[in-house]
Amino acid sequence: MKREIRRPHVLCLRFSSLGDVAIASVVLKACARDNPGVLFTLAGPGMLAPLFAGVPNLSLFPVDKKQPLRIIFRSLWKIHPTHVADLHSVIRSYFLRAAFFLHGKPVAFLHKERGSRRRLLKAPATSPALVPVYQLYAKTLQKLGFQSPSLAGNNIISLERGPWKAVGIAPFALHNGKQWPPERMRRIAVFLAQEGARVFLFGGGREEKVQMEAWVSDHSNICLAAGTGSGFEAELAIIKTLDVMISMDSANMHFASAMGIPVISIWGATHPKAGFYGWRQDPQRAVQLPMDCRPCSIFGAKKCWKGTYACLEDLTTEQVLSYVRTAME
Repeated sequence: MKREIRRPHVLCLRFSSLGDVAIASVVLKACARDNPGVLFTLAGPGMLAPLFAGVPNLSLFPVDKKQPLRIIFRSLWKIHPTHVADLHSVIRSYFLRAAFFLHGKPVAFLHKERGSRRRLLKAPATSPALVPVYQLYAKTLQKLGFQSPSLAGNNIISLERGPWKAVGIAPFALHNGKQWPPERMRRIAVFLAQEGARVFLFGGGREEKVQMEAWVSDHSNICLAAGTGSGFEAELAIIKTLDVMISMDSANMHFASAMGIPVISIWGATHPKAGFYGWRQDPQRAVQLPMDCRPCSIFGAKKCWKGTYACLEDLTTEQVLSYVRTAME
């Protein structure tokens, strides 16, 4: 009796952050479509499962990263991967990939190019742009023999001229180094609402929602995206209908990019050339001040060494409004 040939099954590890998982979804969708005979599973946050829908040989396996590693390993072993790609390269994923390696599974892992990152932060004005993260993810899969040629052939997402009917605004970011003063973004929301656009506000934290609820009273065209349905899937459905998303350097920029929606993004301590710019987004749509000290942080978590966050505080509402008006014309 002939032995059944097992279908290749690539297990990818990426437990956080939400934006990085969104970037991984773009790469894995391309790789899954280019390799229809291979199964791809991303082990990551369950709430982002809708990002991986629509491709029959791609799925998300929800993982609670707070669980003991032995429990996570057992649950992942049960889905019978033939290959393992560590797209996170942190201590937890290191131990998991090592366990799979010791059990005879081919393993590849993400090289974060930390040396290039250090050189960029040391000499931000003269250092070249880093390799985009989505390309680093693709290289990791290539080490296992899985190519994704369609990933390289994608054009810039076009932004249609106004008037815009539906605009998403994601005014918050996780770190101070990425956070433009919210009250300034509030004025952007009012301007767009007065121009006739339906403005959807995106933000997940409890304090953020309290702030945005006050914005809703500014104009009848402003509403909370989370108030139109339940859960991330409902918010993703709204993102798909947008003419444009306006955001910080945040997860919502990557969610919109994954859906093929153009993004106008606002940057402070971080910089598009550090590798985390939205996939297929036009570099000209990054609103930022030219400062010799930028970027001073890859992820925005470092405190401003000047103590001023001038990269964000000196970016006025009028400057951003001027950019938005130009994009609409």
